[in-house]
Amino acid sequence: MEKKGLHRRILVFSSMTVLLVLFLYQLRHINSYAATWDQVDYSLALERFDIMAMQPHFPGYPYFILGGLFIHQFIEDKTASLTLFNILFYFSAIFPIYNLARWYVSKPFSFLITAIIYSSSYVLITVNQPMSEGAGLAALWWYFWSIQRAVRQEGRKGDWLPLVLFSILLGIRLSYLPFGVGLIYLFWVKWKKKEYTPNQLSIRILFAMLLQLIWVAGLVVSEGSIQGFLKLSLAFTSGHFSDWGNTAVSSNQSVMERIFLLLFNNLFWHGLSSLSIIIAFIMIVFGLLSLFHFKWSIKNLALPYIMAISYFIWALFAQNVDKPRHIVPVILFILFILLVTVLKKLPNPIITVICSVLLFSNSIQSVHMIKEQATQRPATYQLAEYTQKMDKNSILYTWEETRVLEYLNAPIPHKRIMTYEVFAHDITYYKNNQIYLTNKVIEGFKSQGTDLSGKIKKVKTFQSNPIYDPVYHDIALYEWIQ
Repeated sequence: MEKKGLHRRILVFSSMTVLLVLFLYQLRHINSYAATWDQVDYSLALERFDIMAMQPHFPGYPYFILGGLFIHQFIEDKTASLTLFNILFYFSAIFPIYNLARWYVSKPFSFLITAIIYSSSYVLITVNQPMSEGAGLAALWWYFWSIQRAVRQEGRKGDWLPLVLFSILLGIRLSYLPFGVGLIYLFWVKWKKKEYTPNQLSIRILFAMLLQLIWVAGLVVSEGSIQGFLKLSLAFTSGHFSDWGNTAVSSNQSVMERIFLLLFNNLFWHGLSSLSIIIAFIMIVFGLLSLFHFKWSIKNLALPYIMAISYFIWALFAQNVDKPRHIVPVILFILFILLVTVLKKLPNPIITVICSVLLFSNSIQSVHMIKEQATQRPATYQLAEYTQKMDKNSILYTWEETRVLEYLNAPIPHKRIMTYEVFAHDITYYKNNQIYLTNKVIEGFKSQGTDLSGKIKKVKTFQSNPIYDPVYHDIALYEWIQ
């Protein structure tokens, strides 16, 4: 009995140690690079909030920006302020994660589940970016916990908190709208138990809508009028779904290609495995073991299944599948389902050892990736540095890189160009200049059927780890041969 108690204490101590060490390591290596268009948008919002100027882009992410502004009062760097807010808020999520696990498994196993989920490498590097995902994931854990808590409680006292947290969730990241299915689930359970009258249900739905209006009204005020806000929102939404958002509507990929990319590359290899063969093998083992207890998990973990499936469908059709970070919420729910199922139904020493190996592997991988992300200069930054060596009588044509170049005050003129026809006309004004293009521009021209043979010469290549920026991790600079 004493030996069993010792094992439990060791499990709790080691799990808590991992949580604390990783948190402190995140604080030591805060990512301060605004390496992408979106990250620049967020960082500039701390200087001046203006959605029309894409500071940030629509829908404004007001609660995320407010959090960054608060941290910015204590540290000077805008980008680091956003990253630090993510880190602090996500660390608070260990409370709901632990309490959610505690409803199913013992205290030591709950600490172990919390540590494994928190240490998930791809999730942590997402948190350690100046993007709204990190804060959104933290709010999602609190929201998920509040619904489970309300469902388990008798009566109606606990069902107001999920409405508040859902408003905070969407005010941080509007694309998490599909998680509204959690409120539908809560209302359905309470209605089935006859804890709601039609009037009580109507009041809660109205209250949930009014809570969303709080942050929406703030954005309307910032834009000056409802008409201006609606015009901006429709323009952005239309562009996202039909033009540049790489959704199912605007993408050249088939539905099957998108499913394969989401399931195997984004969800399994990046998200669950964090590009580690060891972690991938453990995930496969846990997945196979969970199949033997599928009926139990469906019955007892219905809500995480519902929320994961709802968001997966949303990500498949309405998100950019080239960016694995968009599937991170599903990763968290799958991890929770797998770990709870395995430790609940197979609580034996072998499973505990496998979980410990997973925790250790996650931690090693996370430490490496957190440090690399904070210290390795992104390819866009390398390009910006190189422009300082270029002749002042030069002009550079780019795609989204121009947003970062502008943010970093690149010394040469640079323009975002999308079509060859516009480019061919524009360069007539720069006959005496050296003209440069990035590979994204070249690829765009070629996709439009333009033959560039003999017209371009590669000058330089800039590379960084693709896991941190899957789109602009490899930038090639070309010179236009007049």
